[in-house]
Amino acid sequence: MAKKRSLILIVLCFGFGVSISAAAEKTCFAADGDSGELNFRGEVEGTAFSGFFEDFSVRVCMEDERLETAEIEVTVKMAAATVGNRQGDEALRGRDMFAVDRFPEASWRSTDVEAANGAYRANGQLSIRDISAEQPVNLRLERDGEQLWLSGDAEIMRLDFNVGLGEFEDPDFVRNRIDLRFELQLTPSD
Repeated sequence: MAKKRSLILIVLCFGFGVSISAAAEKTCFAADGDSGELNFRGEVEGTAFSGFFEDFSVRVCMEDERLETAEIEVTVKMAAATVGNRQGDEALRGRDMFAVDRFPEASWRSTDVEAANGAYRANGQLSIRDISAEQPVNLRLERDGEQLWLSGDAEIMRLDFNVGLGEFEDPDFVRNRIDLRFELQLTPSD
């Protein structure tokens, strides 16, 4: 009887271990500036402006294309920000805004993803100018034939990350909230 219980216990443990490892297997996807867009909008003295990042990378690993299982990492080259004019681009890259000489990259890493009203909300840590803080991101995942698309948006409070010092610090001059939007074509990666 003791041998039989031991055998059953071994079979159960082995079966449980196999099912856990099979469920935890994730497929990874990638996107970058060549396969997607990462845009931002803000306001200066009540006038809207928009721009985008030309150089960024995204890695998404998830089970069976289910966002609630996703682990997401984003890296953005801050010197690749552009608003389409030289003066604005220089201001963005300067010491009072992104300070790209000291802080060349920003990053965001998800901590968890939860379903919310037919879409998803990813919670994560955003790091800009060596300041890290919680930053939620709204996500949508769609398959269009062979193509898999990840899109979404976030509202970032720039002053939480010391983006906009000196003359840019006043939120009546440069609005504190920056609206971020993205649309990415995901491709399988290692």
